[in-house]
Amino acid sequence: MRYGKLEVICGPMFSGKSTEILKRAIWYTHGTGSHIMLLKPAFDVRYAENRVVNHDGIGFDAVPITHMPVIADSIKAVFIDEVQFCVDPHYHGDVVEDVRSLLHRGIDVAVSGLDMDWRGRAFPVTATLAAMADGLWKLKSRCAVCGHEAHKTFKKHRNDRTVELGQADLYEPRCNAHWHDHSEVSGRELSLDL
Repeated sequence: MRYGKLEVICGPMFSGKSTEILKRAIWYTHGTGSHIMLLKPAFDVRYAENRVVNHDGIGFDAVPITHMPVIADSIKAVFIDEVQFCVDPHYHGDVVEDVRSLLHRGIDVAVSGLDMDWRGRAFPVTATLAAMADGLWKLKSRCAVCGHEAHKTFKKHRNDRTVELGQADLYEPRCNAHWHDHSEVSGRELSLDL
């Protein structure tokens, strides 16, 4: 039996990760005629409970999960959006081992998710899957301040929560010149020399 192929799509907020996972799921379905499953963390209800939807409103039906569902033998590929949320308390089990099990069964897997939190620290799930990946795509966005390439996610409102659902009201992409770690800023405004 063949070992499945793992692809990881990562990057900051607003870099097109959900668009890319949707595109790959649709291509796989139409290109091979195979049955797929598109999964999303049940925790993420920003746009819909049972659809993966990108920031432009384009979506596809998905199974909301709190653990890896039973994957029938007829399924040839599994796609997981927002994989960084597949951790306790939002996910029961070990998504990395669940992915490894699917690959051992010959099922292709593609995941998308944030590679770093707003502090610039790696999400362990995304980092581990990236290390296992046969293909890795690190997407970038455009800095909300200057328009240059952005590789970081900036949190507009300081608090200590690493995982906090939000959209443009809470997060924006930033280049290195306009991004900073709020945890290093204590009670004062950060000034940037441009």
